[in-house]
Amino acid sequence: MKVDQQCFLCCAKKAMSLLEQYQVPQEKAVRLMKEIYGGFSRADEEVSAPILMADMMGILDANVGISDAYEGPKRQYNQELLRRSHDIKGEIDGSKEPFMTGLRYALTGNYIDFGAMDTVSEEKLDELLGKCQEITVDEVEARRLKEDIARAKRLVYVTDNAGEIVLDSLWLQIIKEQNQQLDITVLVRGGAILNDAAEEDAAFVNLDKSFQVISNGTKIPGTSMEEISSQAREALLQADVCIAKGQGNFESLHGCGLNVYYLFLCKCDLFVKKFQVPRFSPVIVHEKRIVQYT
Repeated sequence: MKVDQQCFLCCAKKAMSLLEQYQVPQEKAVRLMKEIYGGFSRADEEVSAPILMADMMGILDANVGISDAYEGPKRQYNQELLRRSHDIKGEIDGSKEPFMTGLRYALTGNYIDFGAMDTVSEEKLDELLGKCQEITVDEVEARRLKEDIARAKRLVYVTDNAGEIVLDSLWLQIIKEQNQQLDITVLVRGGAILNDAAEEDAAFVNLDKSFQVISNGTKIPGTSMEEISSQAREALLQADVCIAKGQGNFESLHGCGLNVYYLFLCKCDLFVKKFQVPRFSPVIVHEKRIVQYT
């Protein structure tokens, strides 16, 4: 998905917020913002927003030493969702349709996104989790996904954020129980970027105990087929069906032509406008059946 003008503003605001958080002196902060804006001006017209964000974070890392600005929130939400996981698993297992219940929880977990939003709060997460079984999802697309999975031999699940991956894991367990033939590979980021899930997060929540977890080889908050490792690219190309979580994966993967189902909450103004839904509405769309509004 080609970058929108709003994405430049989003990246700039994130940079300014981090410079303030790290108490970077004004003169140096101005110099770094000029470098970031210069990168924007030189960006290819076809670039996606996650590439812009990665470039911006790279500038800050090189000049300010921000190796993992969201280490604290990642640990916080991994621990919090692990604490809740036993009760949530019980609710999923005891429901009439565990696949749909697990799907709704996985979608709701996409709220935990420090890249797309200025603030994330446990209070809002509580509210969304409390109502997640009442949310309206595209039942037709969800059934198509379930049917595609039932016919598949290989599934690649592209994760998005720390904390959220606990709910992804609970849903994946249901998917595996219902489809014993299925080989499941989970794709995570290749390093620390925003609060996106990397290999250490997958290990922390024991995701790697149940499924094969591989790194995508990049610090991009998305999945660019041109940038990811050959191992990650081959996994996606050989998959019968892919599930890609989050706005960043949609922005970077859309147009790949693969059998991909994108699952996310619409969290920013751009996505609210494109999909014509209220903020925090869940979206399930297939790569070849996407309807967007300009």
